[in-house]
Amino acid sequence: MIQENEIPKYLKSTGSDISKSNRKSKHKHHYEECMIQYKSTFAGKTHLNTGLYTYCTICGKINERFKENKSIVKDYIRTVDTQIGKCYSCISDEELYEKYHDKLPVFFVDDIYKEKYVDLEQNCNSDCNSEGE
Repeated sequence: MIQENEIPKYLKSTGSDISKSNRKSKHKHHYEECMIQYKSTFAGKTHLNTGLYTYCTICGKINERFKENKSIVKDYIRTVDTQIGKCYSCISDEELYEKYHDKLPVFFVDDIYKEKYVDLEQNCNSDCNSEGE
């Protein structure tokens, strides 16, 4: 028997609706493709990584990359024939940056796994000044 205050095992406990309201966006996200660079350390060496992502042009929220049919980066995932069959590999960080840095906005974040937003002013070009006037 389930008592009045007991939560059944198959239902998750939900938090307060009041605290959730602070996290909700007050706009519909409009995502566009971008590259995000971040540093990582492996075996005592620091590397600059470049990844393909999307970001909201209104608030800067970071999201996963577009599917290949919507992306301008058509060669991000490559099919490689091997002795054991087909394998897939991603374009290298350096090649991604070299080929697309002039076609996509580039942002830098300290920790891609912790940060949820990019600084929209990082990629601000001369057009940004005319918008605010």
